[in-house]
Parts: sequence; structure tokens; C-alpha cells
Amino acid sequence: MKSLLTPLLLIAFSLLATSATYAETANTRVQIHTGQAPALDQGQSQAQSKSKQITLNYASAVRTEQVLKDAQLQIAKHSLLTTPVYWLQAAIFTQPLEQEKSALLALIAEKQSEFDITDERYIALSTLHQFISSSHFAKRAALELDYDQTRITSSANPLLSGELTLQLPARSEQVWVLGAVTEAGAIKWQQRQSTAEYLEQAKAISAAENDTAVVIQPDSKIQTHPIAYWNERHHDIAPGAIIYLPFTGGWLAPLDNLGFDASGFNEINQAVVSLLRERVL
Repeated sequence: MKSLLTPLLLIAFSLLATSATYAETANTRVQIHTGQAPALDQGQSQAQSKSKQITLNYASAVRTEQVLKDAQLQIAKHSLLTTPVYWLQAAIFTQPLEQEKSALLALIAEKQSEFDITDERYIALSTLHQFISSSHFAKRAALELDYDQTRITSSANPLLSGELTLQLPARSEQVWVLGAVTEAGAIKWQQRQSTAEYLEQAKAISAAENDTAVVIQPDSKIQTHPIAYWNERHHDIAPGAIIYLPFTGGWLAPLDNLGFDASGFNEINQAVVSLLRERVL
């Protein structure tokens, strides 16, 4: 009997050990991210820009509902948020976009080299470069996150797998204004305040688009808002949105053979907007 029990015990211990190893070697890893503010002041310390993070590990693909449930439990357990999750800005991100970020930074730096360091375009581009440099970007999954919806709608509850970042922030009380302005940065969000009113506070430079501005809403939707007195119409801006005022070549800008601005800012404007919608808080 003793000789029989010993192998059985060894097998049991072996199975337990294998099970523990399998649980630790998860193929779905979700990093919970509650948000942080990018630095526009070079003197800002790294400690000020960091946010608390916790990682969830799963042994296989897992439903979105389960991930959101586990994440909210961890947020409550570790007191990561003091207010409810702002679901409009909740998101799942996959692979980092470091190559796209580097390409945009190089593009901005190249454009800066065309101007004197005292030129308003150089200064505005420098501020934009700093914002992009201090921000993190990753591919945003095309999935609107809402915990209640995941429980009742199958299409809102897909399987998740791989290395993921789950962004579950509190609601921001700010709107970011970037681009062709002299005072880029965060401005306090005001209900029913228009894009043009935010831009008045940020002070557009002379080489700025004066017809329309681009708004990246917290859910990554891109909108074009008219801002001139002859075409302005009200569009709501949600807390946490980014307003980007495009650069132009100004009145003396060279024109291409079709009569369009050929100053070279279009490529920067398009690349900035495309990357900003993939920004991780």
C-alpha cells in the first residue's frame, strides 16, 4: 500500500505544480490604467506624471465583461479612483505606436528648423513637440466600453486576448487645446462653451486655421467645428476632449498648382490628428 500511495502522491503534487505554473503563465495580460496628464512644463517631475497601475493575468482569452468586473474590483480595492469611471473615455489599447510617434516628432522638428527660435510658429511647434513626446500612444480597439452593455449585449462582450492596456479614468474637468496657439495646454471645461471660446483663451497665432478646428472627443471620435464668425455653429465638447487648431502657411504661404496651401503644414496636421485619437491618458 505504501508503495502505491507514494507514486499517487507524486502525481498529485506534479499536477498541482503544473496547474500553478499554467495559471501564472497567462496569455492574456491586461494592464489597468487610470490616466495621467502629459507634461508641457519641462520642469515637471516624472513622479507627477505617473499613475498607479495594476495588471490582470488570465490563462486564456477572457470576456470583456469579466475584465471590466475584475478591473473595477481592483480599482476599488487599491483606491485608484475617488470618482466613478468615465466610460466615455474608457478604452482598450493594443500595440504601442512608437514608430508613428517618432515619425511625427521628426516631422515637427524638421518643420521647426525652417523658423527662427523667436518665431511664433517655432514656439507653437515646440510646445506641440513636447506634448507629443511626453504622451503615450497605442492602437485603440474599436470597442465602446460600457460595463452594463457587456452584461446584456453579446456584441459588446467580445473575447479579449494578448497584451492589452485597459484605460478606466475618472472624468476630466479639462479640455486640451493644442496646435497653432500661443498658450497650449489644459483649460477648465465649461458646459456649453464653444470651440471658438476655448481658442480665445489659448490665443491663436497668425499662421493658424481661421475657419475650422478639429476636436477629438474622449471616445476618439474626430469632429470638425466651424470657428469663424461667418460659419460658427455650436457643437458640444465633452470633458477630456482635445481641440487641435491646424497650422497654415498664413497669408503669404506658397500655393500649389491647384491654389492650395503648399507650406508643408498639411502633413503635420493630418499626422497629429491621427495620432491624438490613439493617445493613452
